[in-house]
Amino acid sequence: MIQPHGNELVDRQIGAERSAELQNGFDDLTTVTLNQNLLFDFANISRGVYSPLRGFMSRNDFLKVVNDLTLESGAAWPLPIVLDIETELANKVGPGDRIGIRSPNGTPVGIMNVDSVYRYNEEETSQNLFGTTDEEHPGVRTLQSKEPFFVGGPIKAFSDALPRNGSHDLSPKETRVLFKNLGWDTVVGFQTRNVPHRAHEYLQKSALEHVDGLLIQPKIGEKKPGDYRNDAILEGYESLIESYYPTESVALSMFKSRMWYAGPREAVFDSIVRKNYGCTHFIIGRDHAGVGNYYGDFEAQELFDAMGNIGIEPLYYHYAFYCRKCDGIVSEKICPHDSDQHLEPSGTKLRGMLSDSESPPPELMRPEVTETVLSLDEIFVED
Repeated sequence: MIQPHGNELVDRQIGAERSAELQNGFDDLTTVTLNQNLLFDFANISRGVYSPLRGFMSRNDFLKVVNDLTLESGAAWPLPIVLDIETELANKVGPGDRIGIRSPNGTPVGIMNVDSVYRYNEEETSQNLFGTTDEEHPGVRTLQSKEPFFVGGPIKAFSDALPRNGSHDLSPKETRVLFKNLGWDTVVGFQTRNVPHRAHEYLQKSALEHVDGLLIQPKIGEKKPGDYRNDAILEGYESLIESYYPTESVALSMFKSRMWYAGPREAVFDSIVRKNYGCTHFIIGRDHAGVGNYYGDFEAQELFDAMGNIGIEPLYYHYAFYCRKCDGIVSEKICPHDSDQHLEPSGTKLRGMLSDSESPPPELMRPEVTETVLSLDEIFVED
């Protein structure tokens, strides 16, 4: 089976006895309360999703990632996993200190051994990560909302305190066991933040022709208004898999993380995460993790080529659409017909139809998926 990124599947969870010892002295520590996105990051570090990270990033790793797309060790890494703190707290803690980590509701979930407290250049960081400082970019806005200091250092998590969300919430250790039990030596990962349409199905099944198994893994976390809600994505995929996939060759899991909308950098990040889950291949389609017109359609593929081998094989795909003449979902590589024969799976149009309780044409979305999604009380993230 493929090695995790950095060749070690990190595990920063501690057992019940040691957790109890640390929690006994927890009230004596300076503590940080995480929001939901940071709690996801904390859990992902502790379970090895972000291997080889062992904690929130120190200043040196942060600067290397922002400027060079690598960790200080030289391992490829495109996005900074950081914990922001207010100035008052930054003045209280320093290298060598231990701080307590709380969940959004105040529950103790772990500790951090501080190795650095540092400021960052917001404008330079935005430009490097997102290719823009435009406040209309949701990733830029998220960065602007952060506190002025970051605190970094290795963490330890009280494993029993971290929430799990149903049968699709699998750790990398668990997916690797699953793949082994299913006899999958090669696995392709698919990242999504959308309800599945026929073009997604085409990409997934085309990739599955070349490997043993397919891991469909929606990103479950904070998204911008107008994006699909998490239950719409998961339940849409459950109905698609049940009706149209060889179930012995497909696994559905979740990657609990916010969307960064970082385009090419996020595509590399998403592939490294799937490598840690045990995937040997990863699908990179058009405008991966893009938003608006900030990135070129195939800029993510270009970044992969520029970075070289990062230990997981990208599978590149271009446009897929329904062709009336071909009478099926095809790509521009195999379809010879003019665009007037094409029915494009426009995400904007599909969301608009579902928002108006209309059924998209079956050429673009399976009726079972449409029925499942329209049966939900809410489909989209609201303002």
